[in-house]
Amino acid sequence: MTGEPPLRVALLEPAGRGGIHHYSRALATALAAAGTAVTLVTAHDHEFRADDARQPPPFAIAPRFARLATEPRALLRTLRQLAPDLLHLQSGTHPLLHLGLLHAARAATGAPAIVTAHDLQPKNSGRVGAWCAARLHAAAAAIVVHSESLRAELVARQPRLAHRVVVVPHGDYAFLAPPAARRPAAAGAPPTLLFFGHVHPEKGLADLIAALPAIAAAQPAVRLIVAGKLEQEFAPLERLAQKLGVSARIDWRLGYVPAAELPALFAAATVVVLPYRAAAQSGVLFLAAACEKPVLATRVGALPETVVDGESGRLVAPEDPAALAAAATALIGNRAVAAEMGKKLAQRCRTEGSWSAIAAQTLALYARARGAARPSPSQGAAASACRRRQGEPIVRS
Repeated sequence: MTGEPPLRVALLEPAGRGGIHHYSRALATALAAAGTAVTLVTAHDHEFRADDARQPPPFAIAPRFARLATEPRALLRTLRQLAPDLLHLQSGTHPLLHLGLLHAARAATGAPAIVTAHDLQPKNSGRVGAWCAARLHAAAAAIVVHSESLRAELVARQPRLAHRVVVVPHGDYAFLAPPAARRPAAAGAPPTLLFFGHVHPEKGLADLIAALPAIAAAQPAVRLIVAGKLEQEFAPLERLAQKLGVSARIDWRLGYVPAAELPALFAAATVVVLPYRAAAQSGVLFLAAACEKPVLATRVGALPETVVDGESGRLVAPEDPAALAAAATALIGNRAVAAEMGKKLAQRCRTEGSWSAIAAQTLALYARARGAARPSPSQGAAASACRRRQGEPIVRS
């Protein structure tokens, strides 16, 4: 025993819900199991607040973010009290806000900061979003991405950051999928396609709707469930469905889907469809894998690095409704083969997405980032003084 105190990490995740929050909690759990003193700094109304009250997680929680009402002084006071050795920001949206957060947190603590880029730039964003994301990446001591293809893309955009970009695989989402979520659809249930997650143009829902008539011609009982928060105009999607005569086949469940409702939603699915026009990685893919559901996805971003076409799912070109229809029809037409694909995808994600392995890789990255930071004597003294200071207690939510 060396007697050294555990590494102190402030894991910053402002939203408090959704895929990035789920990822952050799983990472915090794995880091805590590895002996790290990790605090998840997240939203006051985070999604698992009631669950945590019944059974506290193995990491500390500091609920300090609120939509349009975050108190900067309280947030920075909490970070100074935590005196982390390292900051780790989970970023996928709002890079301008995250850039300000990163600079403020680093100034308050003197700690180096790592950014996990769940998206390389905000969805549906143009030059301004790309510029903000680039500045955020440049301000980080290291940038985590979830695949080699994403690393290559980021390095192509920002060659000077090549030495800072590190691949750490996306983790398995089995903790969100109890046995009820892994059961096959009920006998006699109609073939059901599931489109899950935020609905915005880059997700390609219009392409899936355009594929429905051809799927229905081969599978007359087919239906489509669309479940997720709407982030684009609904009227064009509705008009398209009406024009193609498939409105009655679509079950619209628009709005954020809480984690407690996921098992029943995925259990009802025959195939989970990711018809994305553009993407980095997809938490929906890993959630489908956790539920042992076959996935039909497009060849974009890191999806082909996880889904092996014909083995653990099907891959088609983006923006190709005819290809989507053919692949969906084949999967629905042979449910035994589709179910076997779902099991193979689950095994692949559980193996490659082991959270203990991810924690080990992350801790190695932390060590390198701390070694490269080389804080000045004044910063080191400030951090030491902060550790000795007795401040307000951290709220666990």
